[in-house]
Amino acid sequence: MAEERWLEGMVALVTGAGRGEDGGGGAGIARHLARRGARIAVNDISEEFAQATVEQIRQRGGDAIAVVGDVSNPVDADRIVDETVRHYGRIDILVNNAAISGLIPAVERLPDEIWHHQLAVDLDGPFYMSRAALRYMIPQRFGRIVNISSFAAVRTGFVGGVTYTTAKTGLLGLTRQLAYEVAQYGITVNALMPTGLLNPRVLRLRPDWVQGEGPYRAIHPEEELGWIVAYLCHPSMTAISGAAIPVDRGVSNGIGDFAELKWRSGKDTGE
Repeated sequence: MAEERWLEGMVALVTGAGRGEDGGGGAGIARHLARRGARIAVNDISEEFAQATVEQIRQRGGDAIAVVGDVSNPVDADRIVDETVRHYGRIDILVNNAAISGLIPAVERLPDEIWHHQLAVDLDGPFYMSRAALRYMIPQRFGRIVNISSFAAVRTGFVGGVTYTTAKTGLLGLTRQLAYEVAQYGITVNALMPTGLLNPRVLRLRPDWVQGEGPYRAIHPEEELGWIVAYLCHPSMTAISGAAIPVDRGVSNGIGDFAELKWRSGKDTGE
């Protein structure tokens, strides 16, 4: 049975989608959108990592290009979107996935530069990218923006995540406000709040998480995000906008302290 390609002819730009040694959710999202027929602009700060994802997509018969740049730089953000449109002629989908994750020093020892850098990537970046993309989406009166927030935006249970939690919470506010402002143009804006992803780093550091017992069942394969993003980007999916959607297999409804997952500096799940 042929796969449904409801994104045929559409152009999707996915940030932070490079396929490095440890992988990440962005690469999985990019691959899945390509499976659904979208042409993909793969953004990453590393040309090598971006090209690795491009090659994966092309090997599977998809159409993809690498667009290297730093989303936290507004000039770069404009260029990333402009290059995508220059190559493909349009932009229909923006997935703001690029982020810095991982635990940092507790707040009383947190250097200013870490605070500012993580907020720049995790919150300024989605704003800059959305602003640049909307300059094209508004005139064409169609667009889909999906922001990858985090479980941490609504529930936390670990020390060392103050910048990440702050940025991902702010991303929910950005999502709601953008959704309200651009609804009149046929554009939807939504956020996903995943827990951890079973990427190669997690499988290497915590192979026991594959068993999915107790709170560990919240850890899910990275390409599952791609399915949800693809549905939100369906041309007929117009009613859902401004939503913050948990992607945690219901775990947030049943545990009191997500620190049970024993996140530690250098052993975070990547979300």
